Amino acid sequence: MSSSLNSIFLVAAEPSGDQLGAGLATELRDANPKASLHGIGGPAMKSAGVVSDFDISPLAILGFTEAIKAYPIILKKVKEAVSMILEINPKIVILIDSWGFMIRVAQGLKRTGFQGQIVKYVAPQVWAMREGRAKVLAGAVDHLLSIHSFDAPYFEQHGLPVTFVGNPMFDDNFIPDGPTEFRSKNGLTHQHKICAVLFGSRPSEIERLYDPFADALAKLTTEYANLKVFSPLSDGVSEFVRTKAQNDERLKGVILLPEAEKYELFTVADMALACSGTVTTQLAIMGVPAVVAYKLSPMTFFVARRLFKPSYISLINISASEALMPEFVQGDCTADNLAEAITPYILDDAHRQEMSKALQRQAAIMKGKGGPASQRAASAILKML
Repeated sequence: MSSSLNSIFLVAAEPSGDQLGAGLATELRDANPKASLHGIGGPAMKSAGVVSDFDISPLAILGFTEAIKAYPIILKKVKEAVSMILEINPKIVILIDSWGFMIRVAQGLKRTGFQGQIVKYVAPQVWAMREGRAKVLAGAVDHLLSIHSFDAPYFEQHGLPVTFVGNPMFDDNFIPDGPTEFRSKNGLTHQHKICAVLFGSRPSEIERLYDPFADALAKLTTEYANLKVFSPLSDGVSEFVRTKAQNDERLKGVILLPEAEKYELFTVADMALACSGTVTTQLAIMGVPAVVAYKLSPMTFFVARRLFKPSYISLINISASEALMPEFVQGDCTADNLAEAITPYILDDAHRQEMSKALQRQAAIMKGKGGPASQRAASAILKML
């Protein structure tokens, strides 16, 4: 089949990729209404007008053991995806995130002699581990759209052109519209210091961090009467945390909130104690100084310590090459260490404000310039047409 001059095929295999694909599809249509969009994705892409009968649910796999068990299914889905793409024969194929599935689709297309351009949207995290994947990707695709400003050198050294488009997370507006009533409805004065506590979004994270967090908070709230602590809980773990905290004297002063109040809390928070994850980047965007913690199972940590290359675990610290957010991992994640790291944000207003500005400056660097990330990605793709 001959390809349309404006034909673009998007492939997303997981919910996060589906969201990226939806944003990209919307921007592509807005920038070029004549673009002919096809794809493989989920409900988000469907709502953006990219519909397919391809079921991506078997591809949302977590864990090494599960991946081995699902391997035959993955290979079958790769074949189906390659066949669908070849049937449409687009000018550009955009493979979104999901390393294991997408690299096999790219290699499958190359083996058939596919003449269109193959673009990978979101790089594998070779800056963290498995740097050899950069060379593999360079041999399988024609262009990389990167969401991190520090990605490019790893791939360009293997001859793969890279365009930094930014991370869509930085385009989200976390600040509530209009003035917040958080202080007044919680009886807070400007003499109070407000600490946000983020236990994590998975039960396993909470199990490992609950005690050091609870002990640290008990020390801090006992020593500093003006410290008020709030913890927004994601829906998936809310009942779990509330049950643990119900009769725990260490958390008697901690107010548990629904997740819907998280960003309202962040607008007034002076500091945060957080499980490592996406939320630390959200805190940085909003200029909330934070102390970051994480604990793994002993066996997982043993393996990760040998594979993980960066000196930090938080993206904001990795990007800055310094600990803008103090981090405490595994054995260092103790109540004493956490409490000691938070104390300067309680006592020293000038230090807290300085760190708040430093975080926002680094977040601006990570966002990059030139408009929303999906818009920049769409612009880069349309230039290839």
